[in-house]
Amino acid sequence: MNIEVIRLSGDLKREVWRFSFFADYARSGIYFNYYSFQTKETTRHKNWLQQTHWARLDRRGNNIDKPPFPGDVEKELRQKIADNIKEVPIIY
Repeated sequence: MNIEVIRLSGDLKREVWRFSFFADYARSGIYFNYYSFQTKETTRHKNWLQQTHWARLDRRGNNIDKPPFPGDVEKELRQKIADNIKEVPIIY
């Protein structure tokens, strides 16, 4: 399951975190896959421009060494996972 947490900072700035959650009978985990600080030139522009970028699987393309990971993002991530698990149907 892929989960994205977005924090807007006004109309022209935002931060994006992307995670992958997997659960198995043997083990479970959450991968922190991606972080980016993005801006727009004006509110009329559609596309977000990456200012900083970090990806777990593309280390060469990263322009920051360690992405920020605030506690409120972790809390929202865990809440989204819990909400998704509550929606999973029980199959007989």
